[in-house]
Amino acid sequence: MKIVEASKRRNQLGEGPHWDASTGTLIYDDANAHQVLRYDPKTGAETEVFDLGDTVGNVILYAGKPREAVVCVGMNIVHLDMDTSKTSLLATVAPHTTEPPHRINDGKCDIKGRLWTGTMQRNWDLNSPLGLGNFYSFSQGSLKVHFGSVTLSNGIAWTADNRTMFYNDSVPGFTYAFDFDAEEGTLSNRRVVVDFKKTAGYESCGLPDGMTIDVNDKLWLVGFSGSCVVQIDPETSKILRKIDLPAKYTTSCCFGGATYEDLYVTSANLPGYSSCPEDGTLFRITELGVKGKAPYEFAG
Repeated sequence: MKIVEASKRRNQLGEGPHWDASTGTLIYDDANAHQVLRYDPKTGAETEVFDLGDTVGNVILYAGKPREAVVCVGMNIVHLDMDTSKTSLLATVAPHTTEPPHRINDGKCDIKGRLWTGTMQRNWDLNSPLGLGNFYSFSQGSLKVHFGSVTLSNGIAWTADNRTMFYNDSVPGFTYAFDFDAEEGTLSNRRVVVDFKKTAGYESCGLPDGMTIDVNDKLWLVGFSGSCVVQIDPETSKILRKIDLPAKYTTSCCFGGATYEDLYVTSANLPGYSSCPEDGTLFRITELGVKGKAPYEFAG
C-alpha cells in the first residue's frame, strides 16, 4: 500500500470525489471555496475550476454527459454546464428551519439515477443544535423528504445488489443501514451499523464523514478529525483495516483509476483548527488489493 499526495492544491474543505471514467479524471469540490474541480492524475493538478458562488455540497456527473453535472449549492440543486461554466436552477430545498441556516451537504446517485442528499447547519460547531435537518431524494424535477431529525447529513453507499443503502449522520456518530427499494426509491427498516461513540475499535476514528463501498460490499469510511479511512464489514460492524493519513480533517473518499483500484481521499484545511501541513490535501492510496466500482450518475 502507498499513500501519495495527488495534488499540490490545499483545499479549504475538499469533498465529494466522483470518478469520471470517460476522461480518467476526478471531479470533486472545495465546498468552502465554492468551487467544483476536475483533477487529472496524468498531470497531478486540477485542470478545471468552476466557481459556484455558494457552499458546494456535492457534485455528480449526468449519465453519459461528462461535461454536465448536478451540483448542490447552498440550498439549491443546479445543473452545471462545464463548457460554458453556467448553471441553471433545478430545485430549491425549502428551508425547514430559519435559525440556524442550513445547507445541502453530501450526496450520491442510486442505480436509477436519483440524487440522494441531506442537509446540515451552516457554520456547524460542537455546540450546534441537533436533529434539525432532512434527508431527500431528487429525480425528474421532484424533491421528496424521506426522514427528518438529521444533524449533519453525510456519506451514502449501496451494496452491489442495491438492496441495502448505508448512510452517515456525522454528529450523533451513526452509520445506518436501510432496506432499499430501487424501483420505488424508498427506504425502510433503519438499523445502526456502527455507533462511533460506543462501538469498540472506533474510539480514535473521529466522526463518520464521506463513504464508499468496494466490490466485496465492504464500506470505506473517512473519519472527520480522525486522520483516517477505515474499511468496515457492515455485517459484523468490525474494522477490517485502518489507514492513517497525514491530515487531521479527512473528509470523503471514492475509488478511481482505470479499474477502480485507487482510493482518493479528500481533506480540509480549517482556519483555527488545522495543524498538519497536509491538511486540505487530495490523497491517492494505491496497492490496496481491493477495487471499487463505477459510481452511479444523475439521470435528470
